[in-house]
Amino acid sequence: MNAAPPARIVRIDGYEVACRLPERIGNSRVFFESRGALLVSVTTDAGVTGWGETWAFPAAAGAIIRRDLAPRLIGQDAAAPRRLHDTMLKSLPDRHGVPLMAVSALDIAVWDAAARAANRPLSALLGGALRERVFAYVSGPFLKPDGDPYRDYFADIDGYLAAGFRAIKLRVGTTPARDAAIVRQVRERIGADMPLMVDVNQGFAPGPAADLARRLGEFDIRWLEEPIVHDDLAGYRRLADRAPMPLAAGESLFGVEAFRDVVGAGVLGYLQPDLALCGGITEMLKIAGLADAFGIALVPHVWGTAVNFNATLHFVSVLPARGGHAMPCPLFEYDHSYNPLRTLCGDCPVDTAGTVAVPAGPGIGVDLKPEKLAPHLVERWTVQ
Repeated sequence: MNAAPPARIVRIDGYEVACRLPERIGNSRVFFESRGALLVSVTTDAGVTGWGETWAFPAAAGAIIRRDLAPRLIGQDAAAPRRLHDTMLKSLPDRHGVPLMAVSALDIAVWDAAARAANRPLSALLGGALRERVFAYVSGPFLKPDGDPYRDYFADIDGYLAAGFRAIKLRVGTTPARDAAIVRQVRERIGADMPLMVDVNQGFAPGPAADLARRLGEFDIRWLEEPIVHDDLAGYRRLADRAPMPLAAGESLFGVEAFRDVVGAGVLGYLQPDLALCGGITEMLKIAGLADAFGIALVPHVWGTAVNFNATLHFVSVLPARGGHAMPCPLFEYDHSYNPLRTLCGDCPVDTAGTVAVPAGPGIGVDLKPEKLAPHLVERWTVQ
């Protein structure tokens, strides 16, 4: 029997999108009034389209894709995502930051196209889902500017609980004393048993971060996330020795080599790469293997649009169960704040047990059409 001919990539489209928020929100380092991302679609000569995303620097990533990466993929077999990922990496002089973000978007899109061409969910191409639903923790509330940064905390938390979430990750980063006071109030509000995590978003120096960790010790915090800047490895070593809870980080790291360094240092209990930033699905597979070899829990960071949201659900569905941690894994990070880019193809509610369903359709399970992007479109381009 003759093999089917390759499905060649004939077109790559980019869609820079943005949406304005009802109010400014933020974290310890920055407040923002809009959210944006770069969505890319990869189309084959068989008419199959796959979608990918990166979100941190959409315009810059789009420039790299148009100039350097997309021309290398035109005419290539969309059923070979790992080979195409290798082709893209070999073309880059710098495998950090925005270039890896650009690779991430294309890699996710190629995997989506390959799965759609096979009429199978992405999880099937990754080896098969181990679960149909994933336990989600809600990421929020955000801090607010101009006055009390915690002024809407409890209204937001009550909304999370009503929506079905059964684990919460708080954003803090004002002062150690003030942060500890609000965490105490949250713990009293949600009870002693609900998992509670704390995210500083790199907002503290090592000294105040150690002070915060000490103050939080009595509240059964499952992890302390990004307490200091992501590349201060010496600072993470000191904190890991002193903090009464595990540390978590990884959303600001790019490529398996960067994760190798922090894993080798033994400073993290939870590793948090983002599919749309770290190098895509192909690179995340390498990072997952590294985490598994060292017994570190992989908990992907999730931000952006419906594409990253659903692609990450598929990835989490294939991760092995890992106990022996303060938070048994796998876990899914769910940003439940206002974001019409996340709900482009409908919402994904959690059930009363706090779990969210893994999409069952082909590819990443997102039925995304360009016209759905029209209300949010900033720029569109094509390489063919």
